[in-house]
Amino acid sequence: MKMIMKNKKNTKKKSFNSDDFNWCIQNDFQVYLVCLNHTGKGPHRVAVRRRGISCEGKDKHVLEDGTEITSTETLSKETFKNQKDATNYMYELYGILRRNYG
Repeated sequence: MKMIMKNKKNTKKKSFNSDDFNWCIQNDFQVYLVCLNHTGKGPHRVAVRRRGISCEGKDKHVLEDGTEITSTETLSKETFKNQKDATNYMYELYGILRRNYG
């Protein structure tokens, strides 16, 4: 499997928007980085889980009243060269989620 690595050195750094971040939290979107090797350094992807906070980051969670909540991890198509580049994309993704689902 061939990985496409993106290095966004020439692009402007995305600024963190706390309104978009808070919207994602309030609407149960869990957004996080996934390192593709065991060292914690190197290539990363950005993951999103809708209902991920309610499911406590797992695929499913059963509430005390017996209600089952499901969540699925979706990884970004892009693979980023390092954590910094992936984080910049994650900041952009908060706004994308808010525009698409808000």
